[in-house]
Amino acid sequence: MIPVVIPAKNEKDCLADTINSLRKTATYAHEELYIVVVDDGSKDNTSDIAKELDCHVVNLPDRGYSALGMPELADTHNAGYQYIDQHLENDTYEFLMVVGADTTFEPNYIALLLEAMKKNENLVVCAGILNDIQTNHDAVRGSGRIIRNSFWTKLGRRSPNQHYSWESYTLVYANANGYKTQTIYEAKMYTPREPMAIVNWINYGIQMKENGSIFPYVFLRAMKRFLKNKDLKGGYRLIKGYLFSSPVLYDKKLRAFNSKRQLRKILSFGKY
Repeated sequence: MIPVVIPAKNEKDCLADTINSLRKTATYAHEELYIVVVDDGSKDNTSDIAKELDCHVVNLPDRGYSALGMPELADTHNAGYQYIDQHLENDTYEFLMVVGADTTFEPNYIALLLEAMKKNENLVVCAGILNDIQTNHDAVRGSGRIIRNSFWTKLGRRSPNQHYSWESYTLVYANANGYKTQTIYEAKMYTPREPMAIVNWINYGIQMKENGSIFPYVFLRAMKRFLKNKDLKGGYRLIKGYLFSSPVLYDKKLRAFNSKRQLRKILSFGKY
């Protein structure tokens, strides 16, 4: 069995496709899913759709604003993880999964991820690629992410809700402590929404300050945004968020690890 958390807010148009696609890829992998949909204050019938599709549902009150890119979005995910911990014995599953409510999958998606994780016990977080967009091998996407349960326990079984970069925290923590994270390029998932289209670039800059990013790396990331996407404003806002914010920082060990890794990438002309 694989427990799955699906955070959802006003997703009546996408949720059914996501759940049906998930179940198809689970059937292909000969796995059973325990799907928990966390309705984050929807004003549509997201919750009703989830119930009609025999999912477990956690209903949260409407915040009155979108928490996308904010630390409090971690609380939505944590509500799902808490439900799982309250209703399933921890030793009854080896992996858990988190999925965006607008994501669909190739039939072999889960099978490919599980194959990689079962071959390497040190691999604790992995996901496929979204809309065929290539990413760095260890920069695992949030949606479609499978996490090893034993590692999740060491992490505290929750996402830290004091950071803007709470989703990346899992990866940095894993890599800094000798575990492996990996993008499985053969595993494909899709979303009808353009990735990165609604990113708040000031918040992105805050995230980079939290995780110990060095300024040359931030600057190169901003230039990449400008040169590749013709988005000068986004690059400027990223730098502004980094320079003029005072967020809650990752602990010293994680920030030092991230800084050294970024410096090595720059010096080796690696991808940034």
